[in-house]
Amino acid sequence: MLKTVNKHLIKTYFHKNITIEHKQLQIPTNEILTYLQPDKFNSLCKEGCSNFNKKWTCPPNCPPFTEYAKNFSQINLHLFYTRTDQFNFIEAKNRGLKAYNFIKEELQSYLHDIESENNIMIAANSCEICSPCALASGKNCPMPEKIRYNLVAFGFNVNAIMNDLFQYELKWLDKDKAPDYISSLAAILQK
Repeated sequence: MLKTVNKHLIKTYFHKNITIEHKQLQIPTNEILTYLQPDKFNSLCKEGCSNFNKKWTCPPNCPPFTEYAKNFSQINLHLFYTRTDQFNFIEAKNRGLKAYNFIKEELQSYLHDIESENNIMIAANSCEICSPCALASGKNCPMPEKIRYNLVAFGFNVNAIMNDLFQYELKWLDKDKAPDYISSLAAILQK
């Protein structure tokens, strides 16, 4: 079994302390390829995501992962998760999405802070720097040096990664009810 590093972080959200669990796992980049299924997951994006072909960081505009990661020998996966009952000050029907957006942004910020010239972040979500993305107007990205793709956009089975590598079950939002916990997964590619 692979060894994960576990940490606890305390962050503030609307003047409330929120505990975030952080699991980290580093593996050789070629070992993550088992979970790469771009045909399957890009077709799911095409069928179900409003960002498909509307952002430079979303399918079909992502480079193939193997090409993107060819100069990086390791992938350092980061899983952030938190209990949704910590957000009970938010109306129940909005709690899950607000909690997800919070944890996703915290993970994004954490990885951005540790990104360096020898590594590159694989984001927790699609790019949100420009709204709307320049692609919507048929233009090139005005900040290509800031483009960061995400695991799903590359075509990774994030659910399987969480189950197999972290022994963690991904919970999905149900219409107006939040699951017991919310999670987000991203990574850093390292040379």
